[in-house]
Amino acid sequence: MVKDKGHKTVKILIETGNFTTFAGIFEHIPKTTVADELGIHFSSMARMIASVKEIEVNDTFLFSTYFEIDPKIIFELAYSQYNSKKLPLKSKK
Repeated sequence: MVKDKGHKTVKILIETGNFTTFAGIFEHIPKTTVADELGIHFSSMARMIASVKEIEVNDTFLFSTYFEIDPKIIFELAYSQYNSKKLPLKSKK
C-alpha cells in the first residue's frame, strides 16, 4: 500500500491527543487520498466520516493499519464523535 506522507503527521497528531473525533483526522489529510489508498469508495468514506455508526469493525482495523496506530484509538475517536452528536434525551412531563 502506497501511503500519502500526511498519514505520518496524522499518526503523530493522534498519538499526542490532538484529535477528539474521527472526523478531525480528515481536517489534516484529504479523505479522497485515504479513500483512494484504502480502496474505499469516496461516498462510503464520506458517510463513515459524517456518521461513525457506518464504520464497520473491519474498517476500524483498516484505518488503524493505514495510520499505524492501535485499532482501539480509531474506535475511541469514533465513539467520542458519536457521543458529541447525540441529542439529549427529552424529559417526560
